[in-house]
Amino acid sequence: MNAKINTGRRLFVGDLHGCLDELNQLIIAFEFDPRLDQLFSVGDLMGKGPDVTGTLLRLIDLKAKVVRGNHDDYLLTAMKKSASERSARDQEYMNSLGNQLEPLAKYIASWPIYLEMDDLILVHAGLEPGKKKLAKMSPKILMQIRTWDGVGKDLKTKTNPAWFDCVETNKTLIFGHWSEKGLVNLPMFKGLDTGCVYGGKLTGYCPEEDRFIQVNAKKVYSPIHF
Repeated sequence: MNAKINTGRRLFVGDLHGCLDELNQLIIAFEFDPRLDQLFSVGDLMGKGPDVTGTLLRLIDLKAKVVRGNHDDYLLTAMKKSASERSARDQEYMNSLGNQLEPLAKYIASWPIYLEMDDLILVHAGLEPGKKKLAKMSPKILMQIRTWDGVGKDLKTKTNPAWFDCVETNKTLIFGHWSEKGLVNLPMFKGLDTGCVYGGKLTGYCPEEDRFIQVNAKKVYSPIHF
């Protein structure tokens, strides 16, 4: 029998929120080879889940490429506030990194808002309709959009159209952020947030194989909040 030859693949992983065990299970299920394969994350490592620090350190160990999510951005904003200005969530996010706060916050701050490759674009939430250049799009919209109101003020009203119904693209868009929507599998749009932290699934996608890989959450880590 001929040995399986792995020429290198990309594995894109949905919102993690500290779900380290599920990340490790997904890597095993994918038969990820760190010598050849490349790991990517849609962001939202911060908040809600069981082991944010461990998950971040695992991404560093695997040399993952990550785009910044809205919850990751909340941490960076919290660190710019005075102690009296910080909310309970701000302090929780900072506390979750323990004595690794400063180096891990620096790591998060290094993440871009989007990554553009020859064949695809990786972004946390989605693109800003009506604009063609990524560099001209609002960072807030790139990290928070779900639906489109025509102007960019209301980004999540369910009666408005999904953002991906309002944009045209010649590159596949890989995104997360919308666990209520669940897995999105359209020809040019792959949505990977399947609510792992809420007891759903952690989803990965490999474009080289056009294949989704999923593992079940071990438990419900956080009450559902969209």
